[in-house]
Amino acid sequence: MKACTIPGCGRPTAKAAGTGFAEHHCRYHVQFKARHGSHWCPTYRAAELKPYVTVARDWVRNHRQHPTVAMALAWLDGLLANAGRAEMAQNIKRKPAAERAKVAFARLREAGIEAERVLAIYLGVSALIEDDRGSHRVREFRIVQVAKALHRLASGTHKSWEFDTGRGVVPVRMDVYPKSSGLVLRVMGEAIEECAGNVSGIALEPILAAKQERYGLHASHLPGWEPLWKRQTKGLEA
Repeated sequence: MKACTIPGCGRPTAKAAGTGFAEHHCRYHVQFKARHGSHWCPTYRAAELKPYVTVARDWVRNHRQHPTVAMALAWLDGLLANAGRAEMAQNIKRKPAAERAKVAFARLREAGIEAERVLAIYLGVSALIEDDRGSHRVREFRIVQVAKALHRLASGTHKSWEFDTGRGVVPVRMDVYPKSSGLVLRVMGEAIEECAGNVSGIALEPILAAKQERYGLHASHLPGWEPLWKRQTKGLEA
């Protein structure tokens, strides 16, 4: 039986196990890619992104008048402004990915997230992937990571009210979050990259230099660092 090609996995491929059509990866890693944009590289935590996004935000503010940056901000403004109505999360579960992506952008707009911050997140994610020697440097991973970072800012519907039980008033709260996985993340990330992709060529180098000067080297550039697959393999052997 053919095994998953991810080092250290050992599970049969989805096709071999009869759980899907993937010929080289198991069902777990197929689902992992749907959530993260890579079969093996996990989503970056907010703390990992913060230094890069902070430096990227400063760079954007200092270069707002640059034609490429100004155009990207204008396009992102339009993307948010034309996203339509921010529907409740529980009402969009069965809608196409393109419509759910528009609702996600509408939520960002309603939450007061401006184009400048969206561009800073796009550049911050791109810079981190470039700086991290253990990252998966493919387009799908990049756009999914951008979408997930934005999703964290305003992803759910939150409502609270009071309910009279007859014996007193009880506070009730409802929190509903749309699924942060699948095609909708690709649609969101592609839309952002279409607006902001041209800025990377002029921004990444100075952002990486400023990040290193302010926060130091990324962990993958320090002595003793090992890639994720090697650390996982050692853990299995132990």
